[in-house]
Amino acid sequence: MSTSFSGFRDGHCHPLFASREANGPQLTATTVSGIVDEIRNFIASNPGLAWVDAASFEPDLAATGQLTAAALDAASTTVPIVVHAADHHSIWVNAAALRIAGLTENVPALVGASIDVDQRGHATGLLREWNAMTLIYDHQPLPSLEDDLQSLLRGQERLLAAGIVAVQDAWIDPGMELVYLHAASNGALKMRVNLAPRIAPENWQAGLEFAKKTRSACRALGNPLLTSNTVKIFIDGVFSSQTALTSSHYCDGSRAEALWDTLALHEMAIAADSAGFQLHFHAIGDDAVSRALAAVEAVELANGPVDRRPVIAHAELINPLDYSRLRRNGIVVCQQPIWAVPGASAEDVGVKLGPAAMERLYPIKDLLSAGAIVSFGSDWPVSDPEPLAGILAAEIRSADPRSTTGLNPSQRISRAEAIRAYSAGSAFQLGQETILSEDEVVFDRDILHCSPEELLEARVLSVRVAGQQVWTQQ
Repeated sequence: MSTSFSGFRDGHCHPLFASREANGPQLTATTVSGIVDEIRNFIASNPGLAWVDAASFEPDLAATGQLTAAALDAASTTVPIVVHAADHHSIWVNAAALRIAGLTENVPALVGASIDVDQRGHATGLLREWNAMTLIYDHQPLPSLEDDLQSLLRGQERLLAAGIVAVQDAWIDPGMELVYLHAASNGALKMRVNLAPRIAPENWQAGLEFAKKTRSACRALGNPLLTSNTVKIFIDGVFSSQTALTSSHYCDGSRAEALWDTLALHEMAIAADSAGFQLHFHAIGDDAVSRALAAVEAVELANGPVDRRPVIAHAELINPLDYSRLRRNGIVVCQQPIWAVPGASAEDVGVKLGPAAMERLYPIKDLLSAGAIVSFGSDWPVSDPEPLAGILAAEIRSADPRSTTGLNPSQRISRAEAIRAYSAGSAFQLGQETILSEDEVVFDRDILHCSPEELLEARVLSVRVAGQQVWTQQ
């Protein structure tokens, strides 16, 4: 029996990044030699390539010491090659990419990022976090507007087919907004999209000006499907590269480096809020969550109480003492439930921070019990964008529908709560709760009451956005 509801909304994803990345080799190998073979074959099948952007390798592969430029040179010594880590916080590159970026011998000191070097101080081919990765990306040929449009439309088709009617694109840099504006102006945009220009600590005033220009361009276009009411702020990195800010030391005695000076973070947050933007923080570690909370409290103190709906995305570890602060400040915690399952990622946290930290990961039930607002997202391309697997993971804390255990099973929530977080919760985050009736997704079964196995087999029959039929099953 088919059922309908107002559709899913992804509170944190990167459709354009994901769609661009899908144009390169989609790696299935899990070994260095296998990855190199796949990339070599891709280059042979696509002669004339000026650059290769491949996805992805598991972050724990970096710990083996095999991810060197020399190893990747076996695929090509002339075409720059970039291979993304699955968490998209590290890249592995060949010598051609290092050369074009001027990194073969001179490796700069960086804040909140690093470039692996050998005993001579030369880059080996592995770069961690954005301030390092951008040294490579700055030399990557930009796609044409038409190529970007085709990529975005393929991504939009995948999202609609999954029953997603709205997304928060949680990272827009200058130039990326153009394809969205183009799609919205010619009727190619079929779903609701809110853009979040990124504000970086090294030039936050310029980032805020870009955000204002992007918002003005969206408003001038007058297409209600496209808005830009949010700004994105990275507070920390990720556990895999030990760049997530945590209240305790990592097991090797290290501590992550803060990306923002506290006063600068508060000054930026107050300025962005004064300009009318919603704050959307990336915060992985519990210390990062506390720092984002403090920034929101500084905004409230400076600018007074209003309906802000600030967002803290990921929040993989949270100090339990902060639950009440999250609720009190009206913060939307955007979790990625598909990560709340047993596997290498969770085990890596246990190795790097200890078993007690692993047992605190993704406290979705505790957040809801404390009265905090929870939305769901995929962080695509870090994870696949289809919501049903995430809903199942939130319900049983496992990717296996037959599992009776799972990761921190005390944090399981009901199917209804999971669907609500991926629909009404994310709609609230996006300021769309008053237009839920304008959107409709029809499934081929009752996704609320079917078995876990049947949930993963559910298929979308049709999608309506803003009252218009935009997708039907072929």
